[in-house]
Amino acid sequence: MTNGVIRMAELCRQRNEMVNASYALGQMSLDSFAQVQADKVRHNRQVGSLRDASDFEASAVALTRKLLGDEDAEKLQDALKEKAICTADHHGSLYCSQFLQSDLLFALIMEKLGKRNPYVPVLAAGQVELENSTYSRGFSAYASRENKQFLPLFPAKYSVQLASHAAPVSSEMIDRFRKRFVNDGEDPELRRVLGEMCQELYESDGVFQAATFSDQTTLVGKKLIGHLLTGEAPSVLYLEMESAVQPILLAELEDETSILYRLLYNREIRNRMIQTKLPDGLSLADYLFRAADEKGRKIMLSLNEEGVLTGHDWRKEPVRFETAPDVLASLIREKRVFPDVFVETLLLLFERGITWIGGMFQAVYLPQWQTALAAVLEASGSDAEADLIRAYDCTGYSCGPMMMLYQGDGFATTAGPVELWRNPVSFERIRELAKSTSLWDGHMIGLSEMYFDLTVRDEREEDWYRKIAEELYRRYPENMVSYENQ
Repeated sequence: MTNGVIRMAELCRQRNEMVNASYALGQMSLDSFAQVQADKVRHNRQVGSLRDASDFEASAVALTRKLLGDEDAEKLQDALKEKAICTADHHGSLYCSQFLQSDLLFALIMEKLGKRNPYVPVLAAGQVELENSTYSRGFSAYASRENKQFLPLFPAKYSVQLASHAAPVSSEMIDRFRKRFVNDGEDPELRRVLGEMCQELYESDGVFQAATFSDQTTLVGKKLIGHLLTGEAPSVLYLEMESAVQPILLAELEDETSILYRLLYNREIRNRMIQTKLPDGLSLADYLFRAADEKGRKIMLSLNEEGVLTGHDWRKEPVRFETAPDVLASLIREKRVFPDVFVETLLLLFERGITWIGGMFQAVYLPQWQTALAAVLEASGSDAEADLIRAYDCTGYSCGPMMMLYQGDGFATTAGPVELWRNPVSFERIRELAKSTSLWDGHMIGLSEMYFDLTVRDEREEDWYRKIAEELYRRYPENMVSYENQ
């Protein structure tokens, strides 16, 4: 392996402890790695939970029924009995190779839990900007030696709008996309693929009529995965996390016994939470809620000692929100305020025992939140709750290692939905690749995505993307997915 690629992988190991741990366990196959993750789910189910998860199941099933109908709702209800959800994705980022392959690895984890060709519940945070690194703003394409291509659907003025607050992709947006990337472009095959994807995914009954971008993502995601996998294969359901948790969030704001209620309204516990610092220097009080302005842009909020949420908007003007239960509930229903991922973790994992299988960042910060929350509860006399929360394994991890490569002319890149569109793969092939690909090789296959996430522009090596693509071509011929080697 070239020195440049080795240096890039080494830097990723230094930047993230999960990546470093994967290097230490590097010879383990991805199939065995899926078994390890399934064992974490089994462990957490044995721990028990503070609250029954049936209320969340009912909420997620109702949302699915509204968007997709009874059949998908019933399949989701059965899948949620396993008490595991994939939480690695960001809602709207349907064309990210890292997320697609993470979701398929999660499907293998579900198989280890006893679900053959499972229904895969992906609960994805929508509170990310459309132009986040996984690119909810449009398509990602990987059929280039030089770089990952970002092909926007949304105009640039929406780049910093949150996916959770975005209007659906419109027919006008698809028309502009066609003129720019389908009618014109250097790669005729990419033009053909993008044209087909526009027609089959968006230009169909009901998709343009979706109420929100998040609802539309659920509809498009079902069509997309159904096209990419051949034969008997898993189904993947994409739901926005914020929408699915809202009913139980509102219920807990009225329940004085809930942990969230006490964090918000018990002055002693609230102050202790403010004083308990995380490794990044912030406290749990800085991770409770976020707000959105009139353009759907995120505003960071902190809970102060008086129980008021405060922050500054994009004009640097101060904002404040009272948190009386009825006031906060109204703000949440209006989507002016929404729960941070910590609150979603509290509701689903720490209270209801639903295992989160996420990515290399999430597997680091969830244990930090776990430690801080347990310390706050224990110091407040809630020892039993603290002990139960400490017992969970929060290191569930599927997003990072990858197994499928797109084969170019002398280079190979991570294969995403655009690359697989005309070259769908059987899930049996996924199972075979998981058995033949080691955990560390999986990280090397995904190095271009990992290196991009763990570094900033100015420190990246010159021609880093090309160096990785050419090395992957030489090193992993068996992981190139094409008609010839399925």
